[in-house]
Amino acid sequence: GTYAFWCWIIGFFLAFMPLYIIGFMGGTRRLDHYDSSTGWQPLFIMAAVGVAFVIVGGLLQVAQVIVGVSQRLKNKVNGDPWNGRTLEWSIASPPPFYNYAVIPEVHGIDAFWEMKQNKEHPYEEKTPVYADIHMPKDTPMGMYIGGFSFLFGFGIIWFIWWLALLGFAGMIILLIIRLSDDNIDYYVPAAEVARIEKENARRMIQI
Repeated sequence: GTYAFWCWIIGFFLAFMPLYIIGFMGGTRRLDHYDSSTGWQPLFIMAAVGVAFVIVGGLLQVAQVIVGVSQRLKNKVNGDPWNGRTLEWSIASPPPFYNYAVIPEVHGIDAFWEMKQNKEHPYEEKTPVYADIHMPKDTPMGMYIGGFSFLFGFGIIWFIWWLALLGFAGMIILLIIRLSDDNIDYYVPAAEVARIEKENARRMIQI
């Protein structure tokens, strides 16, 4: 990630600054040829070197994604690698499916930074009182409703009235089904929350 950052920064300036200079010297966009007497050749070579840096930066980002996915279990909890200031860095990464076990109290800007400055680091061993967490059940209904809304919009734009009617009817029917369903939530027991938090805290402290 660091190498990709520097390749992008250096590559951007190397690639575009010479082109800006050529523009001030009278060059137009999308040239298919130019006269050698213009003196632009060194600037174009510099821009090409910048493009090479950008390509390397892009490849490094692809490599970063591949490594991140292939080693996701090894690096499941990486703590606070950037010494962050905001609350999202105060929990495991990736976060538990319920996010915060206890809703944090915020008394100012950059609450996590203040917690660390006051030696209240959340990774330290603590025994907070956990409660059952109310969670919504997963459902693909939003995706289905979105698909029918797409059909409705497409049909309206292109005057395909049967498609618009189908999309509208599908949206209404699925909305009625969803809104009539009472089995849409569940509770995570406090004991399960405590187990997950204890395991995350142990791994965070080790890191």
